[in-house]
Amino acid sequence: RVLLMGPRRGGKTSIQAIVFQKMSPHETLFRLEATQQTERALVDHTSLCRFTILDFPGDDYGGETMVFDGPTTLLFVVDAQDEPYDHVLQSFSNVVTRALSVNPQISIEVFIHKVDGELFLSDESKYDCRRDVMSQVSEELADAGVGMDAVQIRYHLTSIYDHSVYEAFSRVVQRLIPQLPTLENLLNVLVSTCSMEKAYLFDVVSKLYISTDSGPVDTQSVELCSDMIDVVLDVNSAYDRESASVIRLSNGMVLYLKEVDTMLALVCITRSENFRKKSLINYNIGCLKKALLALAEP
Repeated sequence: RVLLMGPRRGGKTSIQAIVFQKMSPHETLFRLEATQQTERALVDHTSLCRFTILDFPGDDYGGETMVFDGPTTLLFVVDAQDEPYDHVLQSFSNVVTRALSVNPQISIEVFIHKVDGELFLSDESKYDCRRDVMSQVSEELADAGVGMDAVQIRYHLTSIYDHSVYEAFSRVVQRLIPQLPTLENLLNVLVSTCSMEKAYLFDVVSKLYISTDSGPVDTQSVELCSDMIDVVLDVNSAYDRESASVIRLSNGMVLYLKEVDTMLALVCITRSENFRKKSLINYNIGCLKKALLALAEP
């Protein structure tokens, strides 16, 4: 369960509409109205990744403390363009304090959103903003008697006009998957056995990657894989259990997409010389599919 909170016009509903309803960034400017009451949305594209999003109205931070109970992620959206942040971050700190009193294990994520436009032309300005927000939150929590060892808050810089919001939401969703360590191990074995550079498991509907191997994540490669999914779905709208596609890049790398479950795709990045053993790769992917099916069984 994801609790989506933040100030009015902070962009939280736009994030949900773009990631899960396939709305374009420009459409959100005139098609979305302000959230008036808590809205519930079920994300149930694949058997390995099922969760509910509760989108709270702006400045409504969950009156009932029971909302924080159980396996829950608190996702708070801060409008980076709406300075000063004092009031918003004070409200966030109050929410965190209440949530921890009910559920000390709750996951807490902050999207520092709208890091685009003239205010954030350089990466340095984005990092300065993140540093300011983190510092203020630490001070607010310290004043509330919450030590930083009692809570782990993850911060993400996001914008609806680039891939950052997908990258950030992917990381949020991964923490909702109990089988994540097993998925990572399976992908590690595949990457090692087939001499791949990287492997991702994507929910093809939302284009979020629900798992990857333990190697470092390159944002550009994730974006390439996401674009590949778009291309495959546009060309072949009948996505099924046997869907597969290959894209060869000018730098000698190969992107290989293979369906592994309903609405779940494996996208591998490998060198062209290592892709010559395609039958071996397909065999190992077949073994991965069987393992995923076993994981998904109730």
